[in-house]
Amino acid sequence: MGPAVVGKSHKDTSRKILVVEDSRSVSGFLCRQIEESLQFEAVPAYSLAEAQAIVEEDPAFFVAVLDLNLPDAPDGEIVDYIRQKGIPAVILTATFDEKLREEILGKHVVDYVLKDSQHSLDVVKELIQRIYRNQDIAILLVDPSREFRSYCRTLLEAHKYTVMEAETGAQGLDVLSAHPGILLVITDFNMPGMDGFEFVSRVRERFGKNDVGIIGLSAQGSGLVSAKFLKKGANDFLSKPFVSEEFYARVTQNIELIEFIRRLREIAIRDPLTRLYNRRYYFDAGEKLLEESGETDTPVTVAMIDIDWFKEVNDRFGHDAGDEVLVQLAERLMRTFGKSHIVSRIGGEEFSVLAYGLHGTRAVRIFEDFRRLIENMSIPYGSETVRFTISIGLCCEENQPLAHLIREADRKLYRAKQSGRNRVVYED
Repeated sequence: MGPAVVGKSHKDTSRKILVVEDSRSVSGFLCRQIEESLQFEAVPAYSLAEAQAIVEEDPAFFVAVLDLNLPDAPDGEIVDYIRQKGIPAVILTATFDEKLREEILGKHVVDYVLKDSQHSLDVVKELIQRIYRNQDIAILLVDPSREFRSYCRTLLEAHKYTVMEAETGAQGLDVLSAHPGILLVITDFNMPGMDGFEFVSRVRERFGKNDVGIIGLSAQGSGLVSAKFLKKGANDFLSKPFVSEEFYARVTQNIELIEFIRRLREIAIRDPLTRLYNRRYYFDAGEKLLEESGETDTPVTVAMIDIDWFKEVNDRFGHDAGDEVLVQLAERLMRTFGKSHIVSRIGGEEFSVLAYGLHGTRAVRIFEDFRRLIENMSIPYGSETVRFTISIGLCCEENQPLAHLIREADRKLYRAKQSGRNRVVYED
C-alpha cells in the first residue's frame, strides 16, 4: 500500500475580511486596523441579518471575525451560518467558560479571542496574518490511526494548512521525498515497522531542524518518551490526548521559528536594496556551481554588468532615482536570468550573472538582447523619465577557477567602457 497523501490546498486569493460586530466603535477600530496594517479589505456588518445579506451577494471572504452575541443572534447563530458557507471564523466573545469553549471549538473555528483589552484586537490581526501565510505551508501527519489523522487534519485545515498523510514511517519518508517543500512533520511514536524514534532519525539524516520541524506524539505520557524524541532530533513533543489550543500553539511556534531562521538566512545572503544575492553568496554558490559544472561537463559564463554614467543619474535626478534604477535593473535581471542562473549585486552599480549552461555565441546573443532591453527601457520618476544603458563583459573560458572568470569578465567590461559603453564585449 502506497503513501496516503490527502488534502490539496488551493491558495485563497480573496483579501476580504467580514467583520460582524454590533459595537460600532469596536468594529470601526478593527476594520481600520485590518485595512491599514494588513492591506485586506474589511467589510463591516452589525447583525446576523446584515451579514447574511452581504455573504449571499458575495461569499468570497478569506476570514470572518464574528461577535458571538449579536442583537438578532444572541446564542452564536452567526457562527453556524458562516461555517455553513465555508468561511473560516475567528470568534470574539466578552464572556468565557468551559462549556462555551467546548461549544465554540466544536464548530471548528480558527480560534476564539476574549474582548477584554486592546491586545485582543492585535491577536485577531496576528491570526489573520498567520492563516494567510499558512496557505503556502504543507504539514505531514504520520500516524497509523485514520481517525486520529482525520481529527488533526480537520484542525490544521481550519487554519488553511495543506495537509498530507502517511500511515507508517516508511510511507512518511516517501511523502517527504515526493514533496520536499513540507515544513512540519507531526508523528506518533507507536507505528508498525518503523517506530517514531527511528522515523525521526531517518528524517534528520536528510533534513536539519531548521529546514523541517518535527513534533513527536505519544499516548504513553512518559517523560522518557519525550526526551528520546528530542534526542533523536524532534523539535517538540506533545502528549496524547491534547487540547486543540495547545496543538495550535505548538504547531504555530515551530513553524514561526523555522520562518524566522529562514528570514535570517535570506538577510545574510541578499542585497537589502535590490533583493538580489549579495557578493558573499555569489562567491560561495559560484564555487559550488563551477564544481558541479566540471562534473557534468556543463559550460558556465560569467557576465559582469555595470550601469553607464550612473553618477550622472544621481547628480541629475537624486539618489532616490539612482536607487530606483538599481531596483529596476535588478528586477529585469531576475526576470531574464533568475530562474536558472545566479544573479548578484556585486556592489554599487555593478552586477554579475553566473550563467549555468550558457556559452559562446549563444551567451553573447542573450546578453546582447538584454542590453537592448535596458537601452529601450524608461523609468517614470516624478514628472521626468529616467533612461540608462549598461555595459557587459563576458568570460566563457572552460576549466578555470571562479576568480579567473570574474577577473577576465571584469577586464572585458572595462574594454566595453573604454570603447564607448552600452555594448557587450566577449572576445579580445
